[in-house]
Amino acid sequence: MDNSTLQPFLERLSSMSIDTLIRTALVALVGYVLVRVVVALIRRALNRTSLDHAISRSLVALCRLILYFILFTICMGQLGISSTSLVTLLGVFGLALSLALQDTLSNIAGGLFVLTTKPYKVGDYVEACGMEGTVQYIGFIHTILTTIDNKTIYLPNGPVSKDEIVNYSTQGRRQLELNIGIGYEDDSAAARALIAQVVQADPRVEKGAPPFVKVWELGPSAVQIKVRAWTSAADMIDARCDLYEAVKTALQQNGFHIPYPQAQVHLTKLQ
Repeated sequence: MDNSTLQPFLERLSSMSIDTLIRTALVALVGYVLVRVVVALIRRALNRTSLDHAISRSLVALCRLILYFILFTICMGQLGISSTSLVTLLGVFGLALSLALQDTLSNIAGGLFVLTTKPYKVGDYVEACGMEGTVQYIGFIHTILTTIDNKTIYLPNGPVSKDEIVNYSTQGRRQLELNIGIGYEDDSAAARALIAQVVQADPRVEKGAPPFVKVWELGPSAVQIKVRAWTSAADMIDARCDLYEAVKTALQQNGFHIPYPQAQVHLTKLQ
């Protein structure tokens, strides 16, 4: 802001009487009390609704900001400062603030997107921006995740709203997948029947439909069998790990081979 814009504003401030300042201070004090009362009433009313807690908190903050701006405008009027000068001053400060808080404003816009579209909620297990964990908090600026090893991750909502979001909890169940190799000399049909028996015996696997157990490909050193089965979202990881161990034990106890990559070198004697 140049001197020609600030000069009238500063001159007006220097010429104010004590009575004007006292009257303005009283207006500010009464207005401050009224703002707090109104904000408390708004918060109480929103808490009785079914709105998301984060949205309610954000609406309360927005109402508080608007009310304080109205109070500030009234106080400036009591001081005799013209609305033109006030708007000019606020415009300059607003432009400087928006440039300084560009990333923060982007995160706030992302927070509005997340809170409105609700791609996830508190308690969901999600993957976003290359991170994954359980959602603990959704705010205007950040989404907070807790990883399985108890790390806390703060994800800015701006990048989150632009990235792919994978929600593992929405459907309530997940499909586990196993890739198991057996030897070429083994009976693949018998191996598939044994694997299916082991998978169906796990109480965490859904019993509505038989698991998918098929020969998937003929690999370089093993016949690859793919297994798919449904479990609850909470049990998927533990069930997958336990089934790998149970299938390995069952195959070995029944004489099946579990090959590993090998390289054969043929030597030719030169004459």
